[in-house]
Amino acid sequence: MRRRDFLAALTSGTVATAVSGCGGTPPPGTTTSTTRTTSTTRTTTNPPSDTIPPLDFGSTSSLVDANHSPLTDAGVVSVWAEDTAWNADQDGHGDATRYPDSTPIPLASTDGNVAGFGAVLVDDRANWQPGNEQFLLNVWDDALGGSGAVLWDEGHDQYYALSKCSQFERYATDNGYTVTGTSTLAADLSAADAAVVTSPSTAFSASERSALASFVADGGWLFLHDQSDFKDRDETANLNDVADHLGLAFRFNDDEVLDAVQNWGRDYQPRTAAFNDGFDYFGARDGLGLDPTRTYTVLVTEVLDGDTVKVQFPDGRTESVRILGADTPEKRANRHAERLQEWEGIESHPYLESHADDATAFAETKLSGATVELVFDDDEPVRDGYDRVLGYLYYDDTGDGSRDSLYNYQLVEGGYARVYGSGLTEHDRFWHAEHAAREQGRRVWTDSDPNRSPEVRDDPVEALFFPETASVRTSVGGLPAGRAPVYAAASAAQDLDGGHAYSGDVPLVGVDETARVAVVGGPFIDEAYEAAEGYDVDTSGYGNFPFLTNLVSYLADRTGDVVIDGGHGQFAANYALSNEDAAYYQRYLEGQDVQFDQFNDLVDADLAGTRAVFVCTPTDPFTTAEMRALDTFAASGGAVVLFGSGRTTAAARSNLNDLARGLGTDLRVNEDQVYDESNNVGTTADVPTTTNFDDSFPLFAAYTP
Repeated sequence: MRRRDFLAALTSGTVATAVSGCGGTPPPGTTTSTTRTTSTTRTTTNPPSDTIPPLDFGSTSSLVDANHSPLTDAGVVSVWAEDTAWNADQDGHGDATRYPDSTPIPLASTDGNVAGFGAVLVDDRANWQPGNEQFLLNVWDDALGGSGAVLWDEGHDQYYALSKCSQFERYATDNGYTVTGTSTLAADLSAADAAVVTSPSTAFSASERSALASFVADGGWLFLHDQSDFKDRDETANLNDVADHLGLAFRFNDDEVLDAVQNWGRDYQPRTAAFNDGFDYFGARDGLGLDPTRTYTVLVTEVLDGDTVKVQFPDGRTESVRILGADTPEKRANRHAERLQEWEGIESHPYLESHADDATAFAETKLSGATVELVFDDDEPVRDGYDRVLGYLYYDDTGDGSRDSLYNYQLVEGGYARVYGSGLTEHDRFWHAEHAAREQGRRVWTDSDPNRSPEVRDDPVEALFFPETASVRTSVGGLPAGRAPVYAAASAAQDLDGGHAYSGDVPLVGVDETARVAVVGGPFIDEAYEAAEGYDVDTSGYGNFPFLTNLVSYLADRTGDVVIDGGHGQFAANYALSNEDAAYYQRYLEGQDVQFDQFNDLVDADLAGTRAVFVCTPTDPFTTAEMRALDTFAASGGAVVLFGSGRTTAAARSNLNDLARGLGTDLRVNEDQVYDESNNVGTTADVPTTTNFDDSFPLFAAYTP
C-alpha cells in the first residue's frame, strides 16, 4: 500500500518544518521552463519574516499540465503543496491524475496573463492568519501594477460570488482596486483590467470563451480559482474548458489535495510555504489577520464563561477570545465537551459544573465592561480551531489605571482553572500556580483527591496497538535481537522512506538499559484512539498503558512521577503528544498513585521527584543545554522514553534522533511507516496490532508499583 493511500484517513494538525527541494534548485521531479527565467526555489514552512505566512489551500484541487499529466514545469508553478501532501480522487470517478510520492503537487500556476489557483483562498470563512489575502493581492499587484478595475464573475452559478468574499473585496479596495461583481462578464470586459472566475457551475459558451481569449490577448489578466472534487460537481470541467480555449500550460485536476501532517487544522486544509521565488508573490504586507507582535487595547463586551469573553476592537469589529493556558470547567450545557480525565482526582460532572459557575462569576467581576490589553504568545497560534482568538488579557485590578494584572494567571492561581497542556511560553509558571492551588485545595480543587482514583486497565498485556508507527533501528542499521521487547506481527510490512529495511520481524520498541532510554515507534497513548473521543473501535482492552508503565519501571532506578515534554511544538503537531493529548493515560497513572505532568522548560524544571520523562517527536530541536539536562536526569536513575511517528516530517524525526544521540544511545526512529493489512485495529492498516513479544523482558504483566 502506498504511503499516501493509507494516510488519507488520518486526522489533521499543524507543524512547521523544512521542505525538500530548497536551496535555489527546482524540487525533485520538476522541469524548467522559459516562462520565468529567475530562480525557482521552494522555501520552508517557516518562511523569513519578510515573507507572507504559510498559505491555507483549503478544499483545493491540484493543477496538471495540458495533457492532464503531472505538472512538473517549475517555470509556471508558483506554489506547491508540502512534500507530506498527497492527492486523491474523492468523487470516485477515476478521472483524477494521481501524483507520485516523488513529484511535488502544484497548487498555483501562472502562464502568460492567466493565473490559476486550486482553491478560492479568500472567502469570508477564512480566519486571515495564513497569508492568503496577502498572496492573492501580491499576484494582482504583480499583474496589474497595484491598481485597476477587476470584474468578479457571477454569471455562471458560482457559489463563491463576490458577496462570499466581501472581506477580501474591502481589502483589495483599500489597496487600490475597484472590484465589481457581474453576471455579464463577456460584455463588461472592455472596461476591466482583470477578471476573476471561481469554479463555474454553468459552462462558458463558445462566444464567452472567445471574449476571454481576446481580453487576455489584449493584455487583460484572468484569475481562475478551482476547488476540490469532494462534492462531485462539474466546476473543474467548466474551468478547464476555458483553459483549453486559452491554450494554457496548466489545467485543473479533478481531485482533492490532502495533508495530514502540515495543515491548518484539518487534512483538507493543506498548509504550505513551498513557494517558487521566481515569482514576486510572496513578500509580506499588511493583511487582514491580527498581528501577533502587537498589543491590542480592546473592550470586554460579554463574558461567556470563565475562559472565554467577547471583545470589541477600536475599529468596531468583535471577536471571541479564548483565555490562553487556562481551562475552566464546562457548564452543564457543554457537558459533552468535558473530560473528567483531565481533572486530577475529580470524578463528578455535577461537581465540575458547579465550579464552572464560580469561574464565570470571577470573570464577570474582573473583566465585564473592562478595557484590557490583548497580547499573544510567540509559541501559540493566534486562533484556535473554533476561530477564537487565543490571548493573554491584562487588566487594571487595583484601580490605579495600570493594566498589569494577568487574568489568565489569576484564573489558575485562584483555583478556578487547570493549566492547558500546550506549548504556552508561560506554561511552567502556570503549572506551578495550579500545583499550589491543588495542594491547598482552592475552589475547583477542594474535592480533588488523586489517591482515591480507582485502578483502570491494569491487566496483563495480551496485545498492543501502535497507531501510525515507525519501526526502531540503531544508528548503524537494524536493532539486534535481545533489545526489542515488541515486534510487529509477521504480517506487517514497512513503507520505507530511505530507512533500514527489515527482512524478518520489525521492532516497534527498542531499549537501551545502559543509557536508560527506550524508543517507541509511535505515540501509542494518544487519546485520539479512545472510543469516548469518537474513535470507532474500543481500544481500552489493549495493554498499552501497563506496558508503558512497566517499561518505565524497567529502565528507571528511582520512583516518582512521570513528566512529558511539551516545549518543542508537540501540542501543535498531530504526530506528537502533550499531556493534553494523553488524559486517559494520566487517569491510569492516577490509579497507580503516579502523577503525570508536563514541563516545557526541561533545563530549569525540578525533576527530583520524577522517575521518567517522555519526549514525543519534536517540531523544534533540543538545545545542547536541554540534552545535557536530560542526560543528567538519566544518569541519576531517571528513564527517558522517546516516541517516534511514522507520519512525521523528516526534520522532526531528525530532531528526535538528534536527542537520542545526545543521550548517548544508539537507538533511532526508523525512516519508515509500519502497516499491517491483517492485524490492525478495526480494518485500518496504519494502526497495526501485535502480540509478537519477547517474554524475556518483564513488561507484560499487570503493573505492580
